[in-house]
Amino acid sequence: MTRIGFADHLFLRMHHGIGYPVYNQFLWWFDESVQREQLEKLRDNLSDGLLARRVCAPSVPTARERWVNSSVSHPLDFHPDSIESSEVLAWADCRLGSDIDPETGLGWRLAAAPLANGGTVVSLTASHMVADGGALVAAFRSANSNSANSRAEQPRLNPAEHGLAAIGADVNDAVEQLRSAAGWLLNSAVAALPIPTRSAPTLVSPRVSPRRSEVAIDPTADSGWTSPHVVAEVDAATWNAVAKKWGGTSNSLFIAVLTAASGNAGRASIGDTVQWSLPVSDRADTDIRSNATKIVKIDVPVTDATALDLSQIRSISKAAFTAFAATQAAGRAPAGISQALVQMLPDAVVARVPQPRDGAEGLASNLGVLPDDFSTVAGVRARAVSGRATFFGANAEFARSLDGGLTAWVCETDASVTLTVHAMDPERFPDSRALSDHVAAALTRWGLSAHFW
Repeated sequence: MTRIGFADHLFLRMHHGIGYPVYNQFLWWFDESVQREQLEKLRDNLSDGLLARRVCAPSVPTARERWVNSSVSHPLDFHPDSIESSEVLAWADCRLGSDIDPETGLGWRLAAAPLANGGTVVSLTASHMVADGGALVAAFRSANSNSANSRAEQPRLNPAEHGLAAIGADVNDAVEQLRSAAGWLLNSAVAALPIPTRSAPTLVSPRVSPRRSEVAIDPTADSGWTSPHVVAEVDAATWNAVAKKWGGTSNSLFIAVLTAASGNAGRASIGDTVQWSLPVSDRADTDIRSNATKIVKIDVPVTDATALDLSQIRSISKAAFTAFAATQAAGRAPAGISQALVQMLPDAVVARVPQPRDGAEGLASNLGVLPDDFSTVAGVRARAVSGRATFFGANAEFARSLDGGLTAWVCETDASVTLTVHAMDPERFPDSRALSDHVAAALTRWGLSAHFW
């Protein structure tokens, strides 16, 4: 039996109306045509892999939900007509939908459309509860194998228990969850006792908030606002040469561009620091978890347009990753409220609890150089691949509640680097034109130009 993890649980609550469902989506842009029968085979393979899962409610209160294998899946969504290149992102947005639901077993969808000027665009979308970015990559690579036995070779969930065995497993899990929550409550109570010999906790200075430009909120514009989404495609060789020239890596250049774009939009001023959340995969080769991502946070200075050196961001990132690795190796439990206790609380209770802001400017996810068996389908290599995660249906009020600016992903093939950026600030990023202008200006600072999808 495979129990859902804590992150899985948070994403499940979003499907229940606590926030908005989060979907992960990859887009492949092929300059050559990929045949429908090859995509049907890929869909069939995906339906026998780790994406084919359904969340099942426990039979005992306080026990965690469990994953079971799903025998159903969406058919290949193949667009009957060709679409224009300018319509790709709108087509991709329409591949998201509430019918992608982990509780029905229909937690993912493969789609494709021929392009009017030649080639094919392919989309793979999944609920974040079903798969994080690393899980989607792993599932796609396994399903995309040319081996005739690829379906049999894919990793699968542990077999589900039934009847009395399932009830017994739920009882055991409920007991462990209660024990964990009770232990946390006891430790928290002891820690709060006034013991003279106990040293006072170390006070942590609060972060200084960046100085943002003054903007007026126009409630009349809220009804039509959706999170702007752009994909900037840059030549890979040029991107990497620029990163090296200024003492950085692809990752530090990526973070620098995002920081500059936030500054350009007025979300911070020169001399401020902004915090970025950097996802780090904790996934092993045989991992069957849906979500195996940890977050590392870094504070990056906002500098003027003449500052091009990337070595400081590189050093800051390296130090943060080194500290994170040491914490992981030491096996230290994450601080904060008991995860077991959070999972026990009913949706009605959690919905009433104000959600804290984490203070980050946004998320910067670097998926790195994509392997050939991810960027190639049926012998056709994608020119570019885009990845993103998005709150489906999020409105302006929700975006303001997060207090975040940009969430972005970078993917690299042998030909292209794509920066996929969502904005969650309705005033400073009212539409895709404003977002693309700020991203383009940030790229220009380092002498880079981009083709926007």
